[in-house]
Parts: sequence; structure tokens; C-alpha cells
Amino acid sequence: MKYFATRNANFRETKTINDQVSFYKADTLIRNKYMTFEYELHEREEKVKLEMVDAMLAKTKLTDEEISIVSGIPQDEIAKRRAQ
Repeated sequence: MKYFATRNANFRETKTINDQVSFYKADTLIRNKYMTFEYELHEREEKVKLEMVDAMLAKTKLTDEEISIVSGIPQDEIAKRRAQ
């Protein structure tokens, strides 16, 4: 835990972790792949949330506010989807 608080790699295990982190931070190809992965993951999550909103609009009598609370999607976006 001390390593995470101070980033001081005093022991063999923390030096190994520090070396690996430094390697991956310096490797632009890996960083690019990671950023692409994070972006795609975020996009999929948003798509699933919107599909969930569409299902709730079609199958329930929940209000836009209730759907917003459950899904995390803003009420104005839900209102647009309801109007479609």
C-alpha cells in the first residue's frame, strides 16, 4: 500500500510493478489499443443503456424521471426517445 501512496519502489515486487507500468505507459501502440478499448467499452455501455431505456418505454408505465434514475440517461434524451 505504501507504494501506491508514495510511488516509491523500495521492494522487488513494487519495483516489478513500477517497471511494468512504466513500460506500458511508454509503449504508444499499447496505449493506443487501451484507449481504443476504453472508448469502445464506453460506447457499448451507452448503447446498452439506450436499449434499456427503449425497452422500459415500450414495456412499462414509468415516468421519464424514473427511467432517468434507473438508467442514468438524462430526462431530455428519454423524452426525445419517447417522441420517436
